[in-house]
Amino acid sequence: MSKLHHAPVRPPVVAIVPAAGKGSRLAPFPCPKELFPVGYQDYLIQGKMEKRPKVVSHYLLDNLIQAGVKRIFLIVGDDKWDIMTYYGNGSDFGVDIAYLFQQRLDGMPSAINLATPWMQDEVVLFGMPDTIIEPHDAFSQLLEYHLHEQADLTLGLFATDTPEKFGMVEMDGDNNVIFTVDKPKQSALQTMWGNACWSPSFSQLLSGYLQANPYLGKELVLGDVFNLALEKGMRVKGLLFAEGRYLDIGTTHELDVAIRRFHL
Repeated sequence: MSKLHHAPVRPPVVAIVPAAGKGSRLAPFPCPKELFPVGYQDYLIQGKMEKRPKVVSHYLLDNLIQAGVKRIFLIVGDDKWDIMTYYGNGSDFGVDIAYLFQQRLDGMPSAINLATPWMQDEVVLFGMPDTIIEPHDAFSQLLEYHLHEQADLTLGLFATDTPEKFGMVEMDGDNNVIFTVDKPKQSALQTMWGNACWSPSFSQLLSGYLQANPYLGKELVLGDVFNLALEKGMRVKGLLFAEGRYLDIGTTHELDVAIRRFHL
């Protein structure tokens, strides 16, 4: 009698998207930077397909939804209520969106950890809503690689010649992350992390890190938790998008580059 072979059960996946920051490098501006129009999308209007502006954070949502995400935790802060008005409960965009409020801007780890009480054993996809990542299936590739490698944490990597702006990553020849460093003033490293995927084991590590390192007036850095995962012997992998592109709209120059890139 032949045995039945069942495909492995895919773990539930959620996304965490931090949007609580002040965006001071672009201030003053009339709306949250996550809602800046960059490029266009097609809308069916009175039976005719027409182009309408597409806000920058919508690129991230499309990428996450393509990866199979059904639930998104969107972290907001003061002056970010327009994001809630724009996306609502997510039904118009094909995803369920819940909003969590970061009362004190004490760093990315704290923002991410706000979702912990609302999760159980989900795999997390993490991306920034003021960036545009190419290829369009970058999160799908990242998730599949993470699950295939049975990693605790997987970082999506992109080439950059401005290491002082990003979290930089060193890997070995087997795509194992060796260490990360946040915005070094000088560095020979050439790859930055731009998105991430992690398992419940890393979520638990992050919560424990915050308990052991209470906020004392200085923002905590997510890269420190990545390095802690390495110190603890966790399986931390990197997936390099050699032909990929990471567009950040954090400054007027970067915003201009993105607008030109997606101009009609």
